[in-house]
Amino acid sequence: MAQLTHRLRVGVADLGDHTNHRKQVGFMIRRLAVLGALPAIVGLGIATGASPAQAAPTPSPAAYRATVLRAAAKMQPHAAGTSYETCSLVPPARVRVVQQFDLFNNRLTGGCVLHKGPSAIWYIGDSLGQSISSVLFDHETSGVAPLFAETPLGQQTWKGWIAFDAEGHNYSQNTPTTTFKVGSWAGLQTSRSGSKVTIDTRAVRYATSLDYNIPWANETGVIQYRAKGGTAWTSLKSFTTNSAGATSYSYTSTATWDYRAVYTEQSTIWGATSPTSQR
Repeated sequence: MAQLTHRLRVGVADLGDHTNHRKQVGFMIRRLAVLGALPAIVGLGIATGASPAQAAPTPSPAAYRATVLRAAAKMQPHAAGTSYETCSLVPPARVRVVQQFDLFNNRLTGGCVLHKGPSAIWYIGDSLGQSISSVLFDHETSGVAPLFAETPLGQQTWKGWIAFDAEGHNYSQNTPTTTFKVGSWAGLQTSRSGSKVTIDTRAVRYATSLDYNIPWANETGVIQYRAKGGTAWTSLKSFTTNSAGATSYSYTSTATWDYRAVYTEQSTIWGATSPTSQR
């Protein structure tokens, strides 16, 4: 990996302390291992993000921006002139916010990837110095961007700061978008007593201000069923969750069906679909 991007990655983990390379790399590896943890909520089988007790220390957005600015200052574009072609960022269209800090992958496409040594920066925010996220490419076509819980939710636009290559070309840059919303998780249980079927479902969502999951209260959704082994789902009952993020529904049926609960996507919260239960 190119030296500049290496400095950026290390800066995320250790906020600019370059005195112990081995310690820094180990710290980042441990962080990513923690961020990948997915414990289950007992009872309703809800897979969630890491709990507060598991969370690793989080770098601040200000410290990350300072690291980016130091790295960007070392990037030397060519003399100003007409853009050769377009260099395009391909970020994820959707990002789930489920913890205080994470990294997500991005890649380049367009004319710049056809030439040696593409280098570029995009950011989200009013300026690079005030950015809420940024991605830097240094002689490479893939890069990571930070995700902080402070990232404004909703659709955000990436702005180009600079793009050039090692062959003397400057490039215009695209302005793609990414939608950020907090994650949610749903669980479902079913039971039968004779012909009476009872369906219990519950959902939680991540709260950025608290840094843990809370009940998804007053959320709307629908319980669905399908034939055993089938593919087409039919709506059975609409619902609104209580203060515990739960709801229960009972009805009479002698048939065996697959059941699931589908929770509605909201403006700042991604929707969720529970696992399937057969009863």
